[in-house]
Amino acid sequence: MSIKVSGYATKSAKDVLAPYSFTRRDPRDNDVIIEILYCGVCHSDLHQARNDWSNSIYPMVPGHEIIGRVVSVGTRSNASR
Repeated sequence: MSIKVSGYATKSAKDVLAPYSFTRRDPRDNDVIIEILYCGVCHSDLHQARNDWSNSIYPMVPGHEIIGRVVSVGTRSNASR
């Protein structure tokens, strides 16, 4: 069950954020699937998007501070205990 997702990504340190769709890998036994409802973009996300620390990988969907809803929990996930 691959998951089709969308967000806003940059394809290089010089590009602007633009709509971006991709497919995530199949969930594994120790994964938790979260429906992301809201996401903040903080200053460290901007540094990553602009490759200020010389370690960015593109395309990049910045934003790691999320609010969401757990949709499913894998059979071996610590979250199920």
